[in-house]
Amino acid sequence: MIEFYTLGTSSAVPTDKRNLSSNFLNFQGNKMLFDCGEGTQRSLMVHNLGLMNIDNIFISHWHADHFSGLLGLVQTMGMEGRERPLFIYGPKRTEEFTKKLLELGYYNRNYDIFAEDLEPGNIVEFENFQVKAVETKHRVKSLGYVFEEEDQKKVSRKKMEELGLKPCKEIGMLKEGKEVEIEGKKYRPEQLVSEVKGRKIVYTGDTEFSEKIVKESKDADLLVHDSTFTEELRKDGRYGHSSALQAAKVAKKAGVKKLVLTHFSRRFTNSTRELVEEASNIFDNVVAAEDGQKFEIKPHRP
Repeated sequence: MIEFYTLGTSSAVPTDKRNLSSNFLNFQGNKMLFDCGEGTQRSLMVHNLGLMNIDNIFISHWHADHFSGLLGLVQTMGMEGRERPLFIYGPKRTEEFTKKLLELGYYNRNYDIFAEDLEPGNIVEFENFQVKAVETKHRVKSLGYVFEEEDQKKVSRKKMEELGLKPCKEIGMLKEGKEVEIEGKKYRPEQLVSEVKGRKIVYTGDTEFSEKIVKESKDADLLVHDSTFTEELRKDGRYGHSSALQAAKVAKKAGVKKLVLTHFSRRFTNSTRELVEEASNIFDNVVAAEDGQKFEIKPHRP
């Protein structure tokens, strides 16, 4: 199971109900943040997400509402005795800004922090997944991120049932490309094994509508998209962000399974119904994120 939490869903300034931009992803014990706005570490504590186990932080851009929780988080990790390194990724100047941030104030830190500038198209590789940096349309250098699980070879339960087979060690050998014999009958991998696409989550950070985001979001299980305001407000000359309608257009064109609206103007603090209704006009499976909301993505099956 992949767990994705929208920890902070407000744009520009926090409200009494919403923290600033922050998202948490847990995949097989790999815990990471996508943005780290004000209030992030408290949200991590409230939802028992284990802030000390976060090893990678991906910053979309260096506007304060997307990184203002970083210094406090780093200091808390130090006070709690962290020893293993922390990795921070982001667009151009991430290394520079991280260095400046870490020079502020008096505190002890006995662990290393490594910061890396990414360009669109750069991929951070992990054991069985990757995170790809993608270009977005904002007023400053910014990135979105695509989390993608590696493709896997899996045995079809349906085909097992059709052939009257039960789980056994020989079934596992089929995934290794070996022909096996079960109760006197031989079976080939192609009879039961299929390659299954890995799960995919896209987080846009701040962006206007972008065909590049459409391309990168193709067939995503979850698209977490900037939806700062309505289309009517966007047409008043507001730039650098998307309306709920634009987010829905991306979701529809990309064929995603679920759209999560986030990064709301404070005028929508008490109700995001208008945004959901606007998006729902062209895309059905849409929700407006709340702080601390969890989204689960089950493994794909053949």
